[in-house]
Amino acid sequence: MDLSEDDPVEEEAAMKKIAWVVSVFSIAFFVHVAHAQFGKGAMPKFYSDFKPVVGGWSEYQMTSKGEAPVKMKIAIVGKEGDAYWYETVMEDKKAGKTVSKMLVSGNPDDPNSVKRMIIKAGNEPAMEMPIQMWKQGAKPQESKGKVIDKGKETIKVPAGTFAAQHFQHQESGSLVDSWVYKDVSPYGLIKSQSKDFEMVLTGYGTGAKSLITEKPQKFEMSKMGKQVPSKKLVSNKEKDDDDDDDGNGNNDDNNDDDDEDE
Repeated sequence: MDLSEDDPVEEEAAMKKIAWVVSVFSIAFFVHVAHAQFGKGAMPKFYSDFKPVVGGWSEYQMTSKGEAPVKMKIAIVGKEGDAYWYETVMEDKKAGKTVSKMLVSGNPDDPNSVKRMIIKAGNEPAMEMPIQMWKQGAKPQESKGKVIDKGKETIKVPAGTFAAQHFQHQESGSLVDSWVYKDVSPYGLIKSQSKDFEMVLTGYGTGAKSLITEKPQKFEMSKMGKQVPSKKLVSNKEKDDDDDDDGNGNNDDNNDDDDEDE
């Protein structure tokens, strides 16, 4: 019995499991960034108040300079006590569909408001992330710039024509214009635009239901080390010796020795 090689099928499955977990952590971080930054990385920040209404949803198309458009849908899909289940669906051609679901007691921009977080990447099982691990290093993003109310304007986007309030946000030499309409849940955002980024409302409504219907698995980091089989390296000399033995018809003796060692 040769202990130097592992079952390739088992090893491949284990490596896929690790890659999936790494991608899930990346997505969890990405989701936080998507609600906390704007500009670099082409992720949106909602320059308006978070006003959750169960069932309310809004869908956007985000376009960054030099990048393919990305679709995003946000919705309030439930409530537990004073906290709301806030769900985000991101979809693009490269990464496919990713769903995140956070139980929040306030604005999702603030990591301290997040009580639970569930991620589902593509067809992989839904996984509940350890929230304390996810919060490490995360800080609430507060705008320190100036906001100018430019009054009400009529604006047309794919979702329709709205009499929206126009705000201009000036911070660190950058300008972000946003248009807000109160009846669009949960942020009221109709359009947001900066030098290299545009985000427009493509649809909105009520009656949203969660896309994560399965019971999520609990993520346990302690078990992940057991998922990858150990790999015992075989030196070139050992391989050459084995080849010589096979060629001389002496492999039976070597196999007997191996069996005794085992």
